[in-house]
Amino acid sequence: MTKFIELNVAEDDETKPLLVNMASIGRVFPNPQNDSKSIVELNYQSINDAPVYLEVEMPYEKLRLIFL
Repeated sequence: MTKFIELNVAEDDETKPLLVNMASIGRVFPNPQNDSKSIVELNYQSINDAPVYLEVEMPYEKLRLIFL
């Protein structure tokens, strides 16, 4: 069964909810510039072979607990 998580992703000056397949989430990092945000790395790459990162409007510890 495929599980999804709704993440509030920051893009430019706005925040929008995004459904992300939990199986496609790789690593989760604290944002070094803002304690109230986290960085989520996805397991796939963009068209130009660059890693895909999402800036999520959730503190790292809270986001990490969801995956435990």
